Amino acid sequence: MILRGLLGGDEKNEILSWFYLFGGQDMNFKTLLLGSAAAMLMAGGAQAADLTVAEPVDYVKVCDAFGTGFFYSPGTDTCIKIGGYVKFGTSFGDRSDLPNTVFNGLYPDSSWGNFFTEVSIQATASSVTEYGNLTGFIDMRAATSNSPGTSGETVSQYLNNTTKSAYVDSAYLELGPLKAGYFTSLFDFGRGYNDTGMFGSDSTVDHIQLTYAVNGFGLAISIEDQRDRGQLANTMDILPVPADNIDTSNVPDIVGAVTYASGIFSAKIAAAYANQAVTYDAVTDTFDGDSGWAVGAGLEIALDSFSAGDRFFVSAAYGDNANSYTGIAGGTSVAGFAGVGLNSAYSVAPGTSWSALASYKHVWTPQLWSSLSGGYANYDGSDFQDGINVDAWRVGFTTAYTPVKGLDLVGDVFYTDINVDNDDVNTVDGNGWTFNLFLKRSW
Repeated sequence: MILRGLLGGDEKNEILSWFYLFGGQDMNFKTLLLGSAAAMLMAGGAQAADLTVAEPVDYVKVCDAFGTGFFYSPGTDTCIKIGGYVKFGTSFGDRSDLPNTVFNGLYPDSSWGNFFTEVSIQATASSVTEYGNLTGFIDMRAATSNSPGTSGETVSQYLNNTTKSAYVDSAYLELGPLKAGYFTSLFDFGRGYNDTGMFGSDSTVDHIQLTYAVNGFGLAISIEDQRDRGQLANTMDILPVPADNIDTSNVPDIVGAVTYASGIFSAKIAAAYANQAVTYDAVTDTFDGDSGWAVGAGLEIALDSFSAGDRFFVSAAYGDNANSYTGIAGGTSVAGFAGVGLNSAYSVAPGTSWSALASYKHVWTPQLWSSLSGGYANYDGSDFQDGINVDAWRVGFTTAYTPVKGLDLVGDVFYTDINVDNDDVNTVDGNGWTFNLFLKRSW
């Protein structure tokens, strides 16, 4: 009865056939065989019962609400995008060897010793809310201690390159029309279709910005930290006087802009109230902060009807006590031709300045394009030092080749000429050229 309860019909007949095969051996052997078979059947059932059921897998889903490259963060409604690049380059050039070439002393000599490597990791997180799209963005960068032979390096970039430290190139949060963080100034127009850049405002600053757009028109206003453009703010003693003789205030810059984009045209007009300049007060023997202003405009025209992908860009700016808005100082500047020290000094120098540039880009094939750019900048600093005047011009040619998607090979050659007239010292002439070559893998 026990055997019948443990075995089904087929299993019982198979085991009994083994009994007959052994010809009725001792009953103890039969009992052992039956017990072993029953044990194996029961053990198999127990193991099957112990198997765990796999949990459902939460697969990554593509998010197309914010463009290509986004995916949903598992378990949330937030869309994530990861990007970045690795850039390896070298540069060589020459500079004039005239005496007192203050604008050329730090310019790279004729050598191939300027190898450098730069990396960038970018992350974007976006989601849809009842108040508009909510976005967070960060671009972290780091570079080797060898800097490229181009102008426009800021103090923070110089220090980070020297120590190989990672730094925040830009980071912001955005909710609908409101945007706040460390990103490109609202005043900026771009420096043309090249890697080195023409003279003009090219500054990343901490600021908060409000934008309204309708029917191709856009209105924007921002409040920007003037210290990111070089204002002393009671913290530096670049000028040859004790720090306690510098009396400035941390009053932010205010920038407004009107934009328009329709068809082949894209335009922008911007104005800024600035607080950067420092003037000398002979009565109190102090250097006081002085306010200023700047206006500028930029226009881009798409020339697809002439040749697919071709673009033409032109911009100009004028400033009073606002040198970083016109390119005399700042990210891509006349003073930056020599290095961060002179750049900081000219950012606080009072006076009037203006600049203009033009750049044309021609697409030869979908993988190959070239650009030709030229620009001019002038500074009248008679209020800062009697008779001082700066004239500078720059021309450049760039060619970029993309053999495979995500890989760029870029050659960038530029010539810069600077003339400084000063009634108190000898006239200073400086000029130099540089060739930059780099590989860039972007994703």
